[in-house]
Amino acid sequence: MTEEMVVSVSHVLLRIKTTLEQQLNLHDVWISGEVSNLTKHRSGHYYFSLKDERGAMSCVMFASYVKHLRFDLEEGMKVLVKASANVYPQKGSLQLYVTSMRPDGLGALFLEFEQRKKRLEAQGYFDPAHKKPKPDVIEHIAIITAKEGAAIQDVISTVRKRWPMLKMTLYPALVQGQRAAETIVARLKQADSKGYDAILVVRGGGSFEDLFCFNDEELVKTIYNCQTYIVSGVGHEVDTTLCDLVADHRSVTPTAAAQWVTPDQKEVMARLEQIQATLNFQMHQHIQGARKQFSTYQSNRYLSDPNTWIIDKRLRLDNLEQVLFQTKDRITRYDSDILHYQQRMQLSIAALFKKESQAYTNTFQQLMQVGKVYTQNQIHRFHHTKERQQDAIQHYMENQQKHLIKNVSLLDAFSPLKVIERGYSITMDEGHVIHSIHQVTKGNIIQTQVKDGTIFSVVTNSQEESHANKETKIS
Repeated sequence: MTEEMVVSVSHVLLRIKTTLEQQLNLHDVWISGEVSNLTKHRSGHYYFSLKDERGAMSCVMFASYVKHLRFDLEEGMKVLVKASANVYPQKGSLQLYVTSMRPDGLGALFLEFEQRKKRLEAQGYFDPAHKKPKPDVIEHIAIITAKEGAAIQDVISTVRKRWPMLKMTLYPALVQGQRAAETIVARLKQADSKGYDAILVVRGGGSFEDLFCFNDEELVKTIYNCQTYIVSGVGHEVDTTLCDLVADHRSVTPTAAAQWVTPDQKEVMARLEQIQATLNFQMHQHIQGARKQFSTYQSNRYLSDPNTWIIDKRLRLDNLEQVLFQTKDRITRYDSDILHYQQRMQLSIAALFKKESQAYTNTFQQLMQVGKVYTQNQIHRFHHTKERQQDAIQHYMENQQKHLIKNVSLLDAFSPLKVIERGYSITMDEGHVIHSIHQVTKGNIIQTQVKDGTIFSVVTNSQEESHANKETKIS
């Protein structure tokens, strides 16, 4: 009988794991399926199942790969993944380790577009407050588009028709395909550093997939951070890209973008002709006014005969001189009157002052006499009050002395020392007076206060009052 081999579960799983790694190569395969049971771990890992109508597989996508996703993974989304299949030994389960993922189909592109648009809008990249105003003068522009495309031809022809003196510099870039967004970003940064008045990012019409490079997130951020005024003209009027939304101005076509940055030379000429006509009219009006004013000057008698002006001024001067002399005489008379009134006022003030001084002197003397009498009366009242107070104090002290002598006699009469002098004594135990035999016990030391000192005794026995005929021993 052949000896059977015994292996552990982990050994079997290890052999299966090794076989899968060696035999099953999925690196060049895109696996399609629908996402279910999606769990986003706090570490950044994604755990989910990938299923179709006939089967399902557990999947894990680690955070280092998740950060490269260009869309938000959601439950029920159809995706294409690249992954390696392997066994998870701790649970013995077969699962896919996903390294790359993209939405499945054109519908997924729309989903990616909407998710990206929503995210960038929340971050403020489309805020109108950030958009730069159109420059007042545009003399030199940069154009970012395909070198051989129809868009550059539309822009050049439009500029030449409308404003041929505008300078244009082409920055050729890919406008379709995987590397298109990368080249557009590079050309944008290059043009932005040159100091152009405006930069046009343009492309002709195409499918949603063809224009998808203009929805690139890095392109949006680059346009947002540009210092130059950016005009976007991508696709047709019905096409809207994220490039259109972030640009300072969105034109519906490349031709419209060229029209936006150029004035129409015909309109400018018409405007210049209108301005010229207005200037000619204003100049004619000004000349007519000047002629009228010159005619007025010619009819002025002073200009025709300047001596007339001198004569008029001399007459005016003589009149003013006469008025001046008359005014001087009146001022002299006023000065004399003022001096007279001033002397009279000084005499009146002196008399009034003398009269008032005498009245003030009389009043002061009266007040001094009244004050003297009042002061003498107050002094007399003070001496009288002082004598009355001294008599009252003397009487009060005599009464208090009598009360004190009386109280001392009473205290002396009731003093315990008086009682002791008559032969009585006071017995105490530790400072407390003994009134009853129940207050002491055998062995207590008691003190007896007599007339000339204190006797200390030890209690050996005590008896009730009914046995008073018996002898109490005290030592």
